[in-house]
Amino acid sequence: MSLLAAYRRISLTNKITIAMILGAIAGLVAGPSVAVLEPIGTVFIRLLKMVALPVIFFSITTGASGVVDLARLKKIGVLFIIYWAFSTIISSTVGLTWAAIIKPGAGIKLAEKQAELGEVNILESMVNWIPDNIVGAFANYEMIQVVVIAIFVGIAAAFIGDSDLAKSLRSFFKTGAELSLKLTEIVMSFTPYGVFALMATITGTMGATVLGSLAKMLLTQWVAYATIMFVIYPLIILFYLKLNPIQYFKNIYPAMVVAFTTCSSVATLPVAMDVSKKRLGIPEDMVSLIMPIGAAINQHAVAAELPIYVLWVAQMYDIQLSPAALVTTIIMGMILGSGGASVPGGAVVLAATLLQTMGLPLTVVPWIAGIYRLIDMPNTLLNVVGDPLGGMVAATSLGELDKDIYYGKKREA
Repeated sequence: MSLLAAYRRISLTNKITIAMILGAIAGLVAGPSVAVLEPIGTVFIRLLKMVALPVIFFSITTGASGVVDLARLKKIGVLFIIYWAFSTIISSTVGLTWAAIIKPGAGIKLAEKQAELGEVNILESMVNWIPDNIVGAFANYEMIQVVVIAIFVGIAAAFIGDSDLAKSLRSFFKTGAELSLKLTEIVMSFTPYGVFALMATITGTMGATVLGSLAKMLLTQWVAYATIMFVIYPLIILFYLKLNPIQYFKNIYPAMVVAFTTCSSVATLPVAMDVSKKRLGIPEDMVSLIMPIGAAINQHAVAAELPIYVLWVAQMYDIQLSPAALVTTIIMGMILGSGGASVPGGAVVLAATLLQTMGLPLTVVPWIAGIYRLIDMPNTLLNVVGDPLGGMVAATSLGELDKDIYYGKKREA
């Protein structure tokens, strides 16, 4: 077997990891002269920015109509949407808080002097999220405004009803989302080369200290996920559902294993739905209604993950984030995570999108891609664990949760 054929047989994840390791070695060995490779990394970052707008727009427009359809089913939909909104904001806040405590970017100076984002009034900042020109929002890469446009367009399409026009619009959004995913796949195939070039450049100019910062960022992610899973979720189960939290993890364990090993919420969905009905006591109609939507938008780990990147980069560049910027980070972590988390390689695109939105450098994006497998496994695990919990909150609120099934006193066939 030729080397080229052997290379093609390696998965993209492993290619990226190998590229990151080789890039770090090349940078440490060659030193500053390796910066000649930087244009390759720059091209990769530009490609990421190119696909970000269509990915986010079509993902959100497609998902928004689904949320509206869910809300029409009155109490069940409303209860789940409330759970989704509050739990996702909490998750985003947890990620931001741990990044502020652990300070993964502290001690790394990637700029000659302190950069500073302009102070913005929170109310004024939120007003500016509303676009006054749709074309201008896209042309000027105003990502928050594009998100708002996508939400409005998706909701408007859903409100048209079941006419031929509405079906055509939804088909257009779905086609656009599929095209965007294919675009992302093409760009992601270039990732190993971009990762190698930028990792070599940064280690060649900064030395091994940057690797320590990367390890601290990874630790911050894990601690944030653990906080949500073992503190936030048990509090909800214990005080709102009034159930034993340990039993919850015992019941959902089969789905947890599949999620951790596959790193795919979609692949885990059939197992998670089966567990929700047969072990957690959620009514079957609620399972069918909530779980598919939850797998698409209820991404607690992604909501926690994205704000960590913002503080990590800000700390390395010695950038002071205003209160308005922190609020924006939390809200964008919630919206972007819900809108595009299912995209293949989506976390890399979402990270680039959020950093671009916040006016921060995109230098670290290839680093994230290089170690993302280590983030993705606990990330998917947390997302899957949080989805059935939303169904249990809705079922408990309506008095329909079967506690006998939950505690194993009877089992669904």
